[in-house]
Amino acid sequence: MRPARYLDMMIDPQYMTHLHKRQSECISSHSMTTDIHTHLGADRMSIQKVNEYDYARHTDTLLQRMDVFGIDRAVLTPVDPYTGTDLYLQAAAINPDRLYAACEVMPRPIDTARRRLKKYTDEGCVALVLDDNMYYPSDPAVDALVQLAVDNELPVYFHTHELTGDTISFVDKVTTLWPDGKFIVLHMGGLFGFPNLLPLMGRRNLWLDISITLVKLVESPLRVYLDALLQDAGVRHLVYGSEHHTEYPDLMDSLNMIDLNVETSRVVMKENAWLILGMPF
Repeated sequence: MRPARYLDMMIDPQYMTHLHKRQSECISSHSMTTDIHTHLGADRMSIQKVNEYDYARHTDTLLQRMDVFGIDRAVLTPVDPYTGTDLYLQAAAINPDRLYAACEVMPRPIDTARRRLKKYTDEGCVALVLDDNMYYPSDPAVDALVQLAVDNELPVYFHTHELTGDTISFVDKVTTLWPDGKFIVLHMGGLFGFPNLLPLMGRRNLWLDISITLVKLVESPLRVYLDALLQDAGVRHLVYGSEHHTEYPDLMDSLNMIDLNVETSRVVMKENAWLILGMPF
């Protein structure tokens, strides 16, 4: 949305009435929503600019937005394997009852990767993030890192905007080799990657985080693939993630467009996340 248009809408009384009504509905119907994947920052384009001097301010903003949209808990998902995890652990400590941190670890050197993953697990990280830009799916070191994550009961996030064939093959492999693991493809694998994941969706250890892509998918010709998934497997494979708190309004609208009832809404917005993170319902 262009800034000028955004400002016009913000001062439009009719728009503000609609927004407040929708926010009230979100809070009343989804008060226990868990956002399994979000980042700090003023917007999606400035996620990597957050630093030790302003992370607390961005964390406060996130918590305020969570309150407005009825988000009870959120997992901060780092995008920088060198400083991001430590920064997000500090941010999560601001409100540990509501915020959690995932960790991102470079697979090599493998001994260093093992030590870092153990360190982050001991410090309370709740998931391992594998970002497309940080690993090669064919690298045996990644297999070893995934094995360690599964052994420590950490879910594994695949952070990708558009799935490649190599990444799909890797997801296929790990969901087969580690049936007790929990594997989540963020952004649903991207608009064009999502259809290629459908053959794997019969596996009970694989979920799709709905951030970014669901908003595009519901109004795309590719929606037929989403409808096929919902018809064949229901919502068991979908889990609520936002990418960023500025996405909350559009994401809520997109969920309304797939006609969730109270029960299926609870599965997507709470129960699947809690199952993945090992929280009691």
